[in-house]
Amino acid sequence: MESWFPLPFPGVRLGLANVFPLLALLLFGPREAVAVALTRLCMAFLLAGNPFALACSAGGLLLSLPLSIALWKKHRDELSVPAISVASAAAFNVGQLCAVVSLTSEPRILAYLPVIMAVGGVTGYLVGYMADKLRLRIETALVRRSP
Repeated sequence: MESWFPLPFPGVRLGLANVFPLLALLLFGPREAVAVALTRLCMAFLLAGNPFALACSAGGLLLSLPLSIALWKKHRDELSVPAISVASAAAFNVGQLCAVVSLTSEPRILAYLPVIMAVGGVTGYLVGYMADKLRLRIETALVRRSP
């Protein structure tokens, strides 16, 4: 679905699928968030079949997921879900670019970091906002259904 949205920069994507690992973290906990994130990573590779994209996503995930979990565990009372998501998006972008530099031996790619950080900040906020709203709706629905 992300390909339906035209973006002004090559290689930039919205990261909407990140709603699901974040939602799993909020509703169930870290272990489930890791399971959802790894399943999403594997499914994306199976559907696209692009090893380079897999390595880039894995690089981003290696930084962003532990950060999200740590922020959620230690600072969930002080930080909003969108704030945690923005931090996670920034970590993902850094990890992704580090993977690209590692795979291509081209450090000039790091010049792209401000662009993807700016887009990632906006989309990270939107992902966090959506995950938080979904969490509230799910929790409300569960409370209404309980006897």
